[in-house]
Amino acid sequence: MTSPTDPILVFDIGSSGLKAALFAADGTMLDSDEVAYPPGSHPHRQSPEGWWEAAVEAVGHLPPLRVSAIVLSGTMENLIAVDGEGNALGEALLYSDPCGAAYVEAYRDRIDPRIAGNAPEPLMTAFKLAWLREHEPEHYAAAERFLPGSKDFVAYRLTGKYVTDPTCAATTGLMDLATRDWSNDLLTLFEIERARLPVILPAATVIGTLSEEAAELLHLDPGISVINGCGDGGATTVGSGADRADDISLYLGTTGWVARIVPPAQSAAPRPFYRLPHPFTDDIIEIAPILSAGAAADWARTAVGSDIPKGEALAEAADRQPGNALFLPYLHGERSPFIDLDVRAAFLNVSGTDGPGELYYAALEGVAFAISANIAAMGELGSGSVSLVGGGALSAVWPQIIADVLRAPITRPASPVNATSFGAFRIALRALGHDDAETSFSVVATPRPDRYERLDRQRQLFDAGTAFARTLGG
Repeated sequence: MTSPTDPILVFDIGSSGLKAALFAADGTMLDSDEVAYPPGSHPHRQSPEGWWEAAVEAVGHLPPLRVSAIVLSGTMENLIAVDGEGNALGEALLYSDPCGAAYVEAYRDRIDPRIAGNAPEPLMTAFKLAWLREHEPEHYAAAERFLPGSKDFVAYRLTGKYVTDPTCAATTGLMDLATRDWSNDLLTLFEIERARLPVILPAATVIGTLSEEAAELLHLDPGISVINGCGDGGATTVGSGADRADDISLYLGTTGWVARIVPPAQSAAPRPFYRLPHPFTDDIIEIAPILSAGAAADWARTAVGSDIPKGEALAEAADRQPGNALFLPYLHGERSPFIDLDVRAAFLNVSGTDGPGELYYAALEGVAFAISANIAAMGELGSGSVSLVGGGALSAVWPQIIADVLRAPITRPASPVNATSFGAFRIALRALGHDDAETSFSVVATPRPDRYERLDRQRQLFDAGTAFARTLGG
């Protein structure tokens, strides 16, 4: 195996902006730039042309460079209709667009979740297609291709190839999870011709080379290898180092999720988690979303009149001798391990001696218990690693709290806020036959057994409090 001599360029086409990042062979991020998209006509709509323009602008903000390859990641579960020249027909229907909700019940009993891998849900691309067919028939009829990933549109602009990846395709409701290809049964059910969808290729595949036209716009050399990459859920999992069965990846952004790597046989029956193909292996990524992770910490910090540095100091002080206050982090309801959008947050067991530090600490601990509840629903901890990414991973206190609650060491990549881009970079290394950058991970917290007795009591309170909060109905 070898290492690339020139940096690898990553395009991460996110929900609000595009990030261009340069990585050296050892995984060091050399430089990056992020460009926000212009607003669409609706919060759930964006111009795909804006994504490409952001890519050109972001690369223009980087120093003059030679790169060995380009790799992509981006949002999933979108619908981008393009004409025969690859031009977008109207705005993209984003992953968050609920326009397909009215069509779910009509299809629910006709979709076999053992094929699609997931139960029907309103945000799937298949239901957006049903909406487009009825409400924008001119765009539907004129479309040469329907693309599910934001990265798929940028990939076409780079190479002239219509390609997606299994992780992204799994969010459409049209892919057979076992074969990682479009399902003929599901395509027939939704009346979609296979020829109108992109080819599904593995994430670590060179899908083509940079065209002359794209190279001129990006000020790069034509002929550079372009690697498929994958949807952001898969890239973030790879960027966290979760590569093997039983590995767990924890994401702490405004929202959060628990992602566990599961062998296909173990995940064969329908499960109450979103299931995606792992970009590196035949395994399945089971994802349990948490609606308030960083949002709970931000809310609590604001409530006690603190900014981030002061909040960290308060939490560090409270960690020396934690109190018994507990927070249920259901500010916006919850999606896993139960679905209840009416349940609400609450402080429990607060005493007169508890101050701002104890309350903020309780919020961090409450999210840790929500993480633990999801892992328990997935089948408890196995022998795999537990990694932490997202903005919450930068805290000096939160990883330690999570390690104590889970009774497991916590690892973290060198740049946890760039896990999606780093995951795409690792995919590029594999596609090019280069050495991996596994040395970029380190243990940042180990569990403290002297905390277990208190945490057992807190866990009982969390479970009982959650059950009671759900009876209140918001």
